Amino acid sequence: MDKVLQDRIALVTGGAQGLGQALCQRLAKDGCHVVVADLNEEKAIQTAESITASTDRRAIAVKVDVSDEAQVEAMVNRCVQEFGRLDVLVANAGILIAEEITEFPAEKWRAVMNVNLFGYFLCAKHAARVMKKQKSGVIVEINSKSGKKKNRRAA
Repeated sequence: MDKVLQDRIALVTGGAQGLGQALCQRLAKDGCHVVVADLNEEKAIQTAESITASTDRRAIAVKVDVSDEAQVEAMVNRCVQEFGRLDVLVANAGILIAEEITEFPAEKWRAVMNVNLFGYFLCAKHAARVMKKQKSGVIVEINSKSGKKKNRRAA
């Protein structure tokens, strides 16, 4: 059976651990070459090395803060420099900070929005520029499971 993802180029933000790491490994198993993008450079490198050691796929690590447009643009440019294209963006980077609403500092809420919402926008913006020129590409945005699970704090 042909692999639909064979030799495609996938970039996964938040790819160094947890769900993102599992996505990177699965995409490689399904035939993608992978860019493991994460703020935690050391774990991103470990994930990329694990992929290249356990598959015949290429993987590179890129340190990125998805809330910084210059870093996001550099991440996408590095992907294109290394692989010549970008076929799949999985916008998985996210943070969760939860506190009782009456005590929740606004700067912490802004940090959540900067990574989870603004970061996705920046990644989609720069990936779409490449994909538009290619006339192909897929963007997948991962939302937090906390939106589907009750999280109660006593007032």
